[in-house]
Amino acid sequence: MIESVDKSVIEFLPYQRRFFQDTARVQVALWCRQAGKDFTTAAKAVDKAILKGQKWFIVATTQSQADSTLEKCNNVAKAYKEAFKIGGRITIDSNDEYIDYDAAIDEAFRCKAHTLNLPGGGSVTSMPGRNPDSLAGRTGNVIFTEFGLFPKGGYDHWRVVFPLCTRGYQVIVISTPRGKNTKFYELFAKPELYAVHFVDIYKAVADGHVLTDNNGRPTTIEKFRELYGDEAGWAREYECKFTGDLETLLKWAQICAAGEMGRKLPFDFLRVENDAGWKENFFAPLAAEEGRCEIGWDVARSGDLSALWINQAIVNRPRALRALVLMHNTTFAMQRKIVSAAMDCNRRNVGTGDATGLGMDSNETLATKYPKRWQSFTFSATGKREIGSLLKTAYDDADQAIPPADGEHKAVGTDLYAVQKEGDAQTLKLTEGENPLWPESHCDVAYSCGLARKAAQIVAPRPYISV
Repeated sequence: MIESVDKSVIEFLPYQRRFFQDTARVQVALWCRQAGKDFTTAAKAVDKAILKGQKWFIVATTQSQADSTLEKCNNVAKAYKEAFKIGGRITIDSNDEYIDYDAAIDEAFRCKAHTLNLPGGGSVTSMPGRNPDSLAGRTGNVIFTEFGLFPKGGYDHWRVVFPLCTRGYQVIVISTPRGKNTKFYELFAKPELYAVHFVDIYKAVADGHVLTDNNGRPTTIEKFRELYGDEAGWAREYECKFTGDLETLLKWAQICAAGEMGRKLPFDFLRVENDAGWKENFFAPLAAEEGRCEIGWDVARSGDLSALWINQAIVNRPRALRALVLMHNTTFAMQRKIVSAAMDCNRRNVGTGDATGLGMDSNETLATKYPKRWQSFTFSATGKREIGSLLKTAYDDADQAIPPADGEHKAVGTDLYAVQKEGDAQTLKLTEGENPLWPESHCDVAYSCGLARKAAQIVAPRPYISV
């Protein structure tokens, strides 16, 4: 370790310093959200790479996750170079391209390994890879980031990637908990064999970690917990509890079957970025079609996707996704305009919107505008359980058609597949997994489908026989 780096270059909290100074062969970090595990790990990698000329590999399931950690490494390296007057250049190479493959969804991804070259010959390389075989054949220290989210519990990745460190290198595994049926839990549960660093929200705050409210002011754990408003999520994300084993809510075979039902059906797709891309006549074809539209709107303003799922409901047929509008960083005024256009194309159309948090005002406006046709929905624990039940029933009963799972709009299916569950019907809890084809979605499209299924329960103002 570069002498006194944790005092002069980076201000570590005590729990971060303990982890930074650990030299064990295998280190396991189970920390709560935003406690700095990714940044501290980046500092460890850069420190050793500069001091000993070592190679480090960041292994993540997505390009964005791997590159995010590498960017932290780059920032630390610049701080080192300036603080210690280290000669030599810091460069990033991006020449190593390869094809990654996810067998679970039968999808290939073009990935790029970025290498941060450091003075003294050391390096840090970001290696996205859902297929562990695409990462084999290298030698050096390994960082598994968010290991609890790895496909098949991370067992295949551990089996293939661990040998990279055979010649005396380190393996660092960091994650938040995602069920006990994972390699991450297996490592965490053996502190007698591995160096385990456990930091829940209580330990982090006791060591100086400062929580803030939505105005950026310091707040207490109790107030922050109330602000978060998700008890199931709190236990996992902040108390770091392995609360149960997760599995997908819908099986990939069910999604493929739903795609086969929708293979020859009409489907319109539109993405609105900021306020650009909206087409005024987008919903015109729906006005002349049979049946009614049942609309689900999962609301977001920035970061996540705001998704408008429009099912076509025709008597004696499965409901079918007729149109999907994704809105990213789009103003609420424009979003309401688009939702209103969907409602106005047929006076029988009905809709349900996410009125949780940011969506409350817009849904109140829509409920006033369409008093018998629009309903608000809140994603409380009970509400989320209801949406999960509606989704599961729809696909269990083969009553939902979507675009083909091997076609241009395959990402619709992968978003549904990303919804994870634990518990039975009475205790069902949903968790948002990742959609590798739409990384900015946190199951937003899947939840908009659930809201459209909720809208199906609305009795139309004009005579209408639902399926």
